[in-house]
Amino acid sequence: MTSITENKESLQEIALQYLNDGVFIFDKDRKIILFNPACEKIVGITKEEIIKNDYNCLDIFNCHSSDGLCLTICPGLDLFEEKRSKIAREYLIRTKDGKEKWVITNYSIIKSWNNRIEYVVGVMRDITEEKLFNEELVRAKTLSTLGQYSNELAHEIKNPLNAINIQMSLLEREIGKHNLSSTKELHEVVKVVKEEIERLNKLAKDCLSFSKSGDLKRKEEDIGQIFEELLSLINPHAGLNGVNIHLRMLNSCPQILVDKDKLKQALLNIIINAIDVMTGGGDLNISISREESYLNISIKDTGPGVPDEQHDKIFDLFYSTKSGGTGVGLAITKNIIHAHGGNIRFKKLNEGAEFIIELPLS
Repeated sequence: MTSITENKESLQEIALQYLNDGVFIFDKDRKIILFNPACEKIVGITKEEIIKNDYNCLDIFNCHSSDGLCLTICPGLDLFEEKRSKIAREYLIRTKDGKEKWVITNYSIIKSWNNRIEYVVGVMRDITEEKLFNEELVRAKTLSTLGQYSNELAHEIKNPLNAINIQMSLLEREIGKHNLSSTKELHEVVKVVKEEIERLNKLAKDCLSFSKSGDLKRKEEDIGQIFEELLSLINPHAGLNGVNIHLRMLNSCPQILVDKDKLKQALLNIIINAIDVMTGGGDLNISISREESYLNISIKDTGPGVPDEQHDKIFDLFYSTKSGGTGVGLAITKNIIHAHGGNIRFKKLNEGAEFIIELPLS
């Protein structure tokens, strides 16, 4: 007859097998004693691989801080020094396939019959999605605030800039009336000032566009017609830059509920950027496909690509790698796509870059 103790052990084993949180136990030499299926799923390494390769904690989790520094000391090892009995740590791990995941792990001690610390048990939870969601929420709130300030900024600086521009034009006219030895230098000064005024006017205009990028007037539109209109605008600019545009459409283009002008603005920002980076010419491949309830738009260029350190910044407001750029264009694009209930992401290619846009069909 099965004893109560055996039943308890059996139930505990079953519980460990079906827990959503990863549970692992290790000794003071970092040797893994227990590793449940949830842990295997989080890190992508099986218990059999751990035994076969004699992996310890550091081999398995590749723990590192948010600034990329490797944690050479296991966060749970302090417990063996009897400084405390429990500890919780949030950190990044690198899985078997190279992906990074945010986890939070609660460590606690397991003592033997003689009250000596024998093992440490870690209960690990994957919080990657929660972390990304919170970061996106903070970003959205920040962009909303920036949008309000951008609107005010644009209105505040436009009128003074226009007044300065008019005065500079009058000054330029007066300089032309007098035969001064410094006339050429004065004209050059006026030219530089007017160029800077134009740049600030463009920034004010972009700020105003950003503040209004989430305000949509939607109606049913033919996506094919939208791209025909886009190509008629883009082709001359592409031709001057030696860029060939290849468009692959669906056989039957669906109607989509969008703000046509705003969507064209979002797409133009990406396409013009792509053309401009291909300084020696190249190919721009645009393809439209349908996946369940979403319309997918892919825009690929054969330019120099985007450096790794810039991948997380390209949609940030006022971040630009272009000379004379305001850093507002791609932030506007992301705002417009999100306002439509869609998503936009960037993908690095062996040659060039790809922007992928997903828009809901209903």
